[in-house]
Amino acid sequence: MTRRSATMWPVPPTDRQLDDLDLRLLTLLAADGRATMADLGRAVGLSRTAVLARVQRLERDGVIRGYRADVALPGVAAAHRARVGLVIRTPDVAGYVRRLAALPGVGGIETVTGEYDLIVLVTASSGAELDAVLDRVAGWRETVRTTTWVVLKRYD
Repeated sequence: MTRRSATMWPVPPTDRQLDDLDLRLLTLLAADGRATMADLGRAVGLSRTAVLARVQRLERDGVIRGYRADVALPGVAAAHRARVGLVIRTPDVAGYVRRLAALPGVGGIETVTGEYDLIVLVTASSGAELDAVLDRVAGWRETVRTTTWVVLKRYD
C-alpha cells in the first residue's frame, strides 16, 4: 500500500458553498488522506480541533465520501487495469453511479465532458474477471455504449 487519498468526485450538491479553507483542506486530503489533523491545521493556519470539525462536516455533507488506498498491485493483477468510457441514458445518474461503485474492481468513477458521460477505472485479477464486469455494465438498460482502454503501463 502506497498511500490513501480522499475521493471527491462527483461532488454532491450541498446547501452551502465551500469556502477557501474547505477547498484547501480537500486539496491536501486528496494528496494525502492520511495527513493528521495537526498537519492539516499547520498547513491552513487552523487549530487541530477546528480542522477536525471542518473535515467531519465535509464527511457528513457527503463532500468527502471516503478514504481509499492507492495500491500497487503485484504481477498479473496490475496487467488487468482498464478505463471504461460510458455513454448512459438515465434520469437517475446518481443511482447508476452507486450501482457502478458497488461492482467488484471499480476503483473510481469520473464524470467528464465530451463523448462520454462517465469514465470508470476497473482493476481485475484476471482477464475473465475484467470481462465479467464489462459484460455486466454493458447489459444494463441505461448503458448506451462502452469503450474500454486496457492500461499497459502506469507512470506515477
